[in-house]
Amino acid sequence: MKRNQIITGLAALSLSITLAGCGGEGIKKTFGLEANPPDAFDVGTQAPLSLPPELGVLPSPNPGEPRPQQVDAAQQGLVAISPASALPASGASASSGQQALLQSAGPTPPSDIRADVNQSAMIASKPPSFVSRLMGNGPTPPPTVNAPAEARRLQENQALGQPVTTGTTPQQTQSGQSLWGAIMSVF
Repeated sequence: MKRNQIITGLAALSLSITLAGCGGEGIKKTFGLEANPPDAFDVGTQAPLSLPPELGVLPSPNPGEPRPQQVDAAQQGLVAISPASALPASGASASSGQQALLQSAGPTPPSDIRADVNQSAMIASKPPSFVSRLMGNGPTPPPTVNAPAEARRLQENQALGQPVTTGTTPQQTQSGQSLWGAIMSVF
């Protein structure tokens, strides 16, 4: 009888350890031995209580509705990081520091720049089709700097006393031969 209890206890212990290992978050967290602090970014402040000017004209409470003076933390964060909050309103004049910052940023980008960038990224991330790979018409990889030639150019500029920006940066492209080109090179 005692032997069956020991076997049952060991089986239960091994089963609980096995199941804890399947959790993916570790045995300590599963069994509650590790602290689980609140997320610092989910903590928001409560709006202060305020009294209406006339206490007799209090609005009737609506259970389950949010408080009217309560600000949503997510919405407040979006407002804080929006570009419109950094720029002055159209009627307000910008300070000299803001004007200098805007001038150093360069010209105003086109209004559809986001759509252009997204379109280019979608085209660049799309894998080439079978026929494009066969014919070698896939997207060309971006050129990379030819390190030995660039080192030579920098040493020559330093020896001549010229700035490092003099001359063009030597680049190399990594274009592989297409399957069709490989077949045709045999003949």
